[in-house]
Amino acid sequence: WEVPVLRALFDQFMESKKNRKHSSAHERVWFNLAGYSLRPGFGYPADDWRIEQIWKLHQQGLQFDKETQGWIDWWTFWRRAAGGLNAQQQLSLYKDISKFINPSALTSRKLQAEAKQKSYEDMVKLVAALEQLPINVKAQVTQWLLKRLQKPTETKTCWWALGRIASRAPFNGSVHNVILKEDIQNWLPQLLKLDWKKNQQAAFAAVLMTRMSGDRDRDIDDDWRKKVINKLSASKAPASWVEMVETIKELNESETKRVFGEGLPPGLKLI
Repeated sequence: WEVPVLRALFDQFMESKKNRKHSSAHERVWFNLAGYSLRPGFGYPADDWRIEQIWKLHQQGLQFDKETQGWIDWWTFWRRAAGGLNAQQQLSLYKDISKFINPSALTSRKLQAEAKQKSYEDMVKLVAALEQLPINVKAQVTQWLLKRLQKPTETKTCWWALGRIASRAPFNGSVHNVILKEDIQNWLPQLLKLDWKKNQQAAFAAVLMTRMSGDRDRDIDDDWRKKVINKLSASKAPASWVEMVETIKELNESETKRVFGEGLPPGLKLI
């Protein structure tokens, strides 16, 4: 469905938003469909107004908060709309989930149980979409994920989140919030020592972290670029991945879907 149809549906969902309180099923389905109709949160007339309206829902919180599926749809809703949220709103969402992503949570049975109940994996997906977070916060999250990923039991979703948070080319955020290339170069050795044939998620994270942007201040140094390209080639990674690191490349539909986490509405192209 193209954007005009989706936004018309979203406006209908907003008119009936009170009905989501009838039951946990109503609330779950409402957030699922409303978020799908609003993605990526901007790009169509009146989206600023729509974002203003949904932010009131964040203040109200999840009404039926005992079921994991409800939390999955809650986090997914905010991830889908994240591109339209301002920096302060994104920071507020980050504060909702940061204690669960912090590796120190692994030492607390209470936090681990709560993270499981509230769907830790979907919180990780959400934090990856908060591209307007301050650089120092994004660098902290990256370090947290790198530490957690040292354990083989960590969800593979963290690799995707790592790549998107530390990307050289933000999907919808400002280039002023891109993590410093010096930090990227300090973190790359941890990824380069892995077997990218067996761990394609780590390879794609490295691609996003080193993708060519054309901006010298953001792009990694040539010697590091060669190391990544050589390892991608040796690992028989897709040629398009090598191209993303080697040259300034516009993403095709499948690549955009992989970076964004799902498909965008037909006809909507992000520059």
